[in-house]
Amino acid sequence: MHIDSFRARLVGYFGGLILLVSLVLTLFLDRQASNTLSKASGSALYGIANSAALMLERNLAERERETSLLSKSYLLKNAELDSVAVQQRLEDIKATYKYYAWIGVATPDGAVVAATDAMLVGQNVSQRQWFVAGLTGSYLGDVHKAVLLAKLLGEEQAGQPLRFIDFAAPVYAADNSLRAVVASHVNWDWVQDILASAITAEAASEDVEALVLGENGNWLHPFAYIGKLAVPESLPELGQVAIVDWPDEGRFLTTRLAVNASTSSELGWQLVVRQPISRALQPVDELNKQLFILCFFTLLLSIMLAYQLARRFSYPIERLADSAEQIALGGEHVDFAVNSSLHEFSRLSLSLGKMMEKLAVRRQELEQANTHLEQQVVIRTADLERANAALQDLSHKDALTGICNRRAADERLKTAHLALKRGAAVYAVMLLDIDHFKQVNDNFGHEAGDKVIQQVANLLQDSVRETDIVARYGGEEFIVVLAQTEPAKATLIAEKLRAAIAADRMTAVGQITASIGVAIANIRDTDAEAVVRRADAAMYQAKRTGRNRVQLCDSLLL
Repeated sequence: MHIDSFRARLVGYFGGLILLVSLVLTLFLDRQASNTLSKASGSALYGIANSAALMLERNLAERERETSLLSKSYLLKNAELDSVAVQQRLEDIKATYKYYAWIGVATPDGAVVAATDAMLVGQNVSQRQWFVAGLTGSYLGDVHKAVLLAKLLGEEQAGQPLRFIDFAAPVYAADNSLRAVVASHVNWDWVQDILASAITAEAASEDVEALVLGENGNWLHPFAYIGKLAVPESLPELGQVAIVDWPDEGRFLTTRLAVNASTSSELGWQLVVRQPISRALQPVDELNKQLFILCFFTLLLSIMLAYQLARRFSYPIERLADSAEQIALGGEHVDFAVNSSLHEFSRLSLSLGKMMEKLAVRRQELEQANTHLEQQVVIRTADLERANAALQDLSHKDALTGICNRRAADERLKTAHLALKRGAAVYAVMLLDIDHFKQVNDNFGHEAGDKVIQQVANLLQDSVRETDIVARYGGEEFIVVLAQTEPAKATLIAEKLRAAIAADRMTAVGQITASIGVAIANIRDTDAEAVVRRADAAMYQAKRTGRNRVQLCDSLLL
């Protein structure tokens, strides 16, 4: 069975229809399932993010409240700040929360007089931000490194530098005078543990990940992402869920929530929770696999049924195709009769037989018509080529003088410039302007002026080599491009042309002179017009210095 046969095409069309329907159905179900699952996954992701954000907010509020209550305690208001009782109270509070790294009390001048584990006692902290802010009110500071405290506690923890969050509050005496500042440093590890507890084991197995974005737009958590993971430009709005393209990482289902730190301070944190879209929509992939298997077997069964149906209809057509092929090979007496119970095929067979009788006559007429048509095409093609050649010639000729026009000169200049760039010999350019030509027109009329231009053009054309080109550049101005010509030779040729023009008497006008500017092309020229500009400048120099002379431009700056 040929792949382009009626039988094959019928099978292909039927199978293709089934395949198309299956694909459309699969795509529809995939989109519906993807939308439904995306919403469900998005809701679950938002729930995780909201729970984690609330836990962070609650923990920050508790630490702030503990610091505030400690600052208002009777002990700190009345006892000696460096007493054993104050020291023990600080130790007791530190023991209630494992993430307290340090709790201390500093006098208004910044001296630390009591602290857990006696760390930093005797040190002056008057320049620390938490101390300065704590002198006037409750303070919550953003995450930071504490170099001195880190040295006392240990440089790194789990491969990460120690980072802390500061809480501070002023301590007032009974007479409302400032007595001290109490502060606590909380180890940043509490954020990691809270986020780990907020993401269930099932969510973690689905690659759900929580990140903390700082107010300055940099990542605060996880530590491995700091300075390495780019923040997507298209993060969803606060409280929304969207599919986001993360640079170098792929597409993630992402939600973003603000972490409201406390009533007194706003850290500007944002909690970003994300999940790879491939994991979020994994059930859809499984559904697609099942649909693919179902479509495959449905398509296979449909093709088998279509093949059996096609055999019944294709046999008469195949017989007719064989008869037609015999005609194509030169057969003249071909039988189109087919054995078929279908009325349409019997009619087709009869019609084809009658058509054969007319085909021989039509073939002879067609051969004669083709022969005549080919002859006409050859004649018209030759005429068209001659017309195009004439048009091309006219587009490069000046109507008044019959020599080349400015377009032809520009094309020659570009060709010569490119050849020079490829290492060819230098060429020269002359710009020639008829002196006092306006007086010719004013005194003798424009017709006489045109004859002068024509006579100068003929003189120039007869005086240059075949490898050179003379063109009317505009008005009474001519350009000559001298191939492979050095400065001395170019100047000599220009002087001969000037002398020839001055010696030739123009009809009805008398003597005519011309000023000529000469310039030599240079490989440093940026374009073909550079040498023309230098020749033009030299020509105007010749006019300014008396006319009827040749001026060589030796500058490359124009």
